[in-house]
Amino acid sequence: MPITDPRSRQRLAAMGIDVWLQRRPAVETVAGQAAPSELPGEQGLRIRMASGGGDWLLVQREPWSGRHEQLLADITAVIGADRCRFGQWAISDSAGVPVEELDSRGIRHVLAFGDAPRAVTSNQVCLVPPLEDIAAGAEARRRLWQALAPRLAP
Repeated sequence: MPITDPRSRQRLAAMGIDVWLQRRPAVETVAGQAAPSELPGEQGLRIRMASGGGDWLLVQREPWSGRHEQLLADITAVIGADRCRFGQWAISDSAGVPVEELDSRGIRHVLAFGDAPRAVTSNQVCLVPPLEDIAAGAEARRRLWQALAPRLAP
């Protein structure tokens, strides 16, 4: 019997029990293409936000551990420390804030380190390399600053 109640799935996840869910195939049109409303996108893409203020949200898959502290300090200094808050991609369909509701929370920019759990189409979200790559290589740092610079311009 499938467990469909999100609260039940959350309780099981808290106990360390993985629940497998069957995925529904995308609805196809006559031409064999997925219908626009069913295309995989940011529908359901959610972020768990830490407390704080600011119009920039820095996000990654893992919880913030303090690794790359100096690199993060440099990035937040460029943006403005008082403008930054932190978050983590939410895996659950019921946890966190949906990307489309971030504006109502005062978030204008999302700087996402690494890949998002689902496809992102919002101009508000800027995908950059993971912090590990940025710390290790010049090409990843260049990609970060090239993506960040236009968003910092007044």
